[in-house]
Amino acid sequence: MLRLIPCIVLLARSGSAFAQEPSAAGGGLHPRIKFETSLGDIVLELDGEKAPITVQNFVQYVESGFYNGTIFHRIIPTFMIQGGGMTQDGKDKKEGLRPPIKNESGNGLKNVRGSISMARTQALDSATSQFFINVADNASLDSGRYAVFGKVVDGIETVDKIKNAEVSPTPNAMGEKATPATPIVIKSATIVGQYDKRALAAKAGESDAAARDAQAKVEAARRAGAAKTPADIEKDIEAAVARVEGETKQKVSSTDSGVRYVVLKEGGGASPQPASTVTVHYAGWLHDGTKFDSSVDKGKPYTLPLSNFVPGFSQGVGMMKVGEKRKLIVPPQLAYGVQGYAPLVPPNATLIFEVELLEVK
Repeated sequence: MLRLIPCIVLLARSGSAFAQEPSAAGGGLHPRIKFETSLGDIVLELDGEKAPITVQNFVQYVESGFYNGTIFHRIIPTFMIQGGGMTQDGKDKKEGLRPPIKNESGNGLKNVRGSISMARTQALDSATSQFFINVADNASLDSGRYAVFGKVVDGIETVDKIKNAEVSPTPNAMGEKATPATPIVIKSATIVGQYDKRALAAKAGESDAAARDAQAKVEAARRAGAAKTPADIEKDIEAAVARVEGETKQKVSSTDSGVRYVVLKEGGGASPQPASTVTVHYAGWLHDGTKFDSSVDKGKPYTLPLSNFVPGFSQGVGMMKVGEKRKLIVPPQLAYGVQGYAPLVPPNATLIFEVELLEVK
C-alpha cells in the first residue's frame, strides 16, 4: 500500500490502446461534447451510466458556457493534458464555479489513453471544473483515486497536438515545466446531438444518495477506528494472527518492531536494501478480511522505491529474497496509524498483506 499521493498525479505509464470502445452515436445517458480548441476539435462521449454525478456536473459546466475561453494549462506529454479551470491570462476562473462533487472513481472505467477524468486536490471529493485527458495508460490513477467519466471518440490527433505543444521554460507552481508557451484555448464547448437530461439527473440523484450512504459508513468506521484503545488494537492484531495461521496452517513469527509474518514460498534471489527499488505483487486486507488493495486484481505489479511503502510493509519486504512470498501482519503504528488512509483504511487499522518479491534493483 502506497503513502498518500502529495499532488494531483504521481506516475505515468505509456500505452496507446483505447480500453473503452466508443458507442455508435452517444445519446441517452451518454452525451457527446465538442471542444473547439485553437489546435483543432475534440469530441468526447461521456458515460452517465457509470459516472452520473460527474457527467451531470460536466454537462452543466458546458451548458453554462463556463469552459468557453478557458485553456489547457498543464501538459505532460507522457501523461496527460489538463484544462477547464484557468483563463488565458493564467488565472483561476472563479465566476460560475460550482461546488465540489463526489468522487466516482472505482466505477470500472480506467485511466487509459483517450479517457477523460476529473482533476482534484489531495482531498478525495474536491473536483469542480478541471479535467484531464490521459495521453497514456495511467493505471496508477485508478483504484479509488481519479474518476474517469468518458473518452475521446473523435479528435485524438488534436489531443496529440496539444500534448506535443511547446512548453514554457518557467516552472509552474508544482515545479513542472508544463505550461504551454502559447495559450491553447477552448474556444467553445457544446453538446453534440441529444441526450436524456431527465434520466441523467435521476441517475445522478440515485448515485448521490448511494454515495452519501457509503460516506456515512466510511465516517462510522473512521470514528470507530479513532476511538480504539491499545487493548482494542491488540485484539485486532490477535484476530489477524488467528486469521493468517488458520489460512496458512503455519505459526506466525514476529520481528522486534512488531511486524508478524509467515513464509509461504522460499526465495533464492537478492534481498533489497533500504535504497532499493522493488517490484512486488501484493494484496492487502484489514484484520477482518476486508480487501482494500490488490496489484494482482489490477493485473500489474508495483515497481517503486522500497521506502515509498508504509514502514511495516517495507520492513517485511526488506527481509525477503527475490522469488519469496510471505504473509505480513502490520500493526497500525507501522502502517497508517491514527490518520488512516480514507476511504480505504480507517484509523488504527491492523493490515494483512500477501506479498511476492519479483525483482530488486
